[in-house]
Amino acid sequence: MEIKRGYVYIIDFNPQIKTKPGKLRPGLVLQSDLVTEAGYPSTIVVPATTKLVDDPGILRLRVKKGQAGLKHDSDLLLGQLIAVSNESFRQELRQLPVNLMDEVVKRTRIILSL
Repeated sequence: MEIKRGYVYIIDFNPQIKTKPGKLRPGLVLQSDLVTEAGYPSTIVVPATTKLVDDPGILRLRVKKGQAGLKHDSDLLLGQLIAVSNESFRQELRQLPVNLMDEVVKRTRIILSL
């Protein structure tokens, strides 16, 4: 499976350890395609959850049902960036809309002081 920046995939995040999300869930690829194309064995992603939080601040970004192929309203967990093995990717959904990807990048830069 080709892994592409800005696309949402179903990813196996098991096992769950402390605050690390577990189970099969959607995740957004944040890592540059250059790193992936170089053959690096893992990919930096933003996990998603359907456990929504009202007024979550900068650490979550709401994605509506149907956007990027999601079956439910979901929050991208921007405070839980994680590198996962490329073997953990199970299914490609769709590309995140450009305006939402721009917001992910903006918030990630703030969170990481970039």
